[in-house]
Amino acid sequence: MPDSGEVIRNLYVAKLERRGALSAAGRDAIIAIPTRRRAYAIYQDIVSEGDRPAHSCFVETDLVSRYKTLRNGARQIVSFHIRGDMVDLQSALVVVADHGIRAHAPTSVIMLDHGDILRVAAEFPDVGRALWFDTLIDAAIFREWTVNVGRRNARERTAHLLLEFAYRFKAAGMMRDDSFELPVSQSDLSDALGITAVHLNRTLQWLRKERFIRTLSKTISIENWGEMIRLAGFTSAYLHPEGPRELPLSHHR
Repeated sequence: MPDSGEVIRNLYVAKLERRGALSAAGRDAIIAIPTRRRAYAIYQDIVSEGDRPAHSCFVETDLVSRYKTLRNGARQIVSFHIRGDMVDLQSALVVVADHGIRAHAPTSVIMLDHGDILRVAAEFPDVGRALWFDTLIDAAIFREWTVNVGRRNARERTAHLLLEFAYRFKAAGMMRDDSFELPVSQSDLSDALGITAVHLNRTLQWLRKERFIRTLSKTISIENWGEMIRLAGFTSAYLHPEGPRELPLSHHR
């Protein structure tokens, strides 16, 4: 297994630099942050609501979610995070966790201490800016999910979520042709979409019947991108693939 610092360099730093260049010193400072690796079993909590975590979590393998639980036990998943994502970067500034994070498959997570993250962000403004932008992408996804659950019907919101997965897996180099592996149960997807598992099952059957998608075990294939995008009203603009606004030239002098 590669060293956790090597993983941070090859996955997270590479992801940040796809959005915008980092200084050599800033890049080295991120890579030099001490890390530790921890494994989680399926459905094991990584962070529980009310915790006071001392570290942020980077997903090395598989997939995790952020979620809220109601008093009656009902759960709403508010985002999914895949390999290469820093799940809770905002927790470096927020003292008490206001949601939980759990694994949806046997998952490896790399921990970075909050003090180290804040120190590097303060010493290297380009790193602080890149980390800030990363949290803004999370916020943009939350906004889109609010619209998805609040205003789209079941077929539209299911298609939209699957397209989001496709775009994010593709950006992370984890999509082959038009297919990706999704280690998430239908029950989990229904918790993200705000519909019952039975309703989701009927919706997926309809998407297959109309040849929007194909499914085989955990593999999902997009058969008709154009029609799927039209159905969902999907645009990848909220994922901000263009990266952050560039600094004025005067700041580079």
